[in-house]
Amino acid sequence: MEDPAVRLKNSILELVSQNKEAYFKSQQKDEPDLSTSEKWKIAEGILDKNVPTFLQRYGKYLNEDHLVYFESKDDYEVQYYVEQRRAELKKATNKSVVRNRRLEALKRLAEHGEYFSEKEMKRRNPLLFEELVGQFLTNDEKFQFETTGGGEPTSFATYFMDIVEKDYAASKLKKEVESDASMMPAADSCSIGSAESSPGVSRKVVLWGEMTGSSAGSKQMVLENSRLQEVTEDEKCILLNEFRSKVFSDFLGGKDDEFDYSEVDENMDYDDLCTIEQDKQEDYFDAESPKIVMDEDSNSVG
Repeated sequence: MEDPAVRLKNSILELVSQNKEAYFKSQQKDEPDLSTSEKWKIAEGILDKNVPTFLQRYGKYLNEDHLVYFESKDDYEVQYYVEQRRAELKKATNKSVVRNRRLEALKRLAEHGEYFSEKEMKRRNPLLFEELVGQFLTNDEKFQFETTGGGEPTSFATYFMDIVEKDYAASKLKKEVESDASMMPAADSCSIGSAESSPGVSRKVVLWGEMTGSSAGSKQMVLENSRLQEVTEDEKCILLNEFRSKVFSDFLGGKDDEFDYSEVDENMDYDDLCTIEQDKQEDYFDAESPKIVMDEDSNSVG
């Protein structure tokens, strides 16, 4: 029966020798790549002769189970690198937990309630909505966005609050645009009114896929409800989904100013057991933002 220490050592060497980012020795440009067995021998030689050097070079690739192999080493440098790696793993685990809890919260909020309805997302992100979607909608489509709020009967109180929220959104939009415009050099700003009133002055056409630019001129166009060009229904769906994805991504990234993240980030009720088990099997935390997959039924404006 194989000794547990030998088995653990082999597991460490296997992981390191198969890692494409790990450094083993300097090579000339025309030299063939090292084979896995050659990498294994180099890593094993370092591990047998100088454990601190091994950990300094390859410790960042090890997981918690591998660190047990070094616990019996009575050496300050060894224990320093072991604790350093443990701290890195703990930080990655905490980050993964927060990510998963926020994703679970997003799923629940999207399935129940109005927080991620188009109307609410538009209210919280008026400038982004106008840049990507609003300026391309017809008056009827804009009316649909303003009047559809989940299908429930609208009471007088709800109607009153809708008016208040519309004023708030309009005020917030104006402040955001004016704030962004004030940060731009004067030479970059443009006056829509003067462009339209001066013969021979053509207005720059901004393509629908370029509407997230930060120029003061484009935002001034948004503020004055200037429709830059007509877009097809398919393009409107693409833009609406881009708006949704940006709002979802900002929520997961902790950028939603109206949401109390402490209620989710520190709440075990949002832990998804299947996701936790899957994360335990991963060596490293994948920081890439989850992709938001839109249902075909949601690809309709309003």
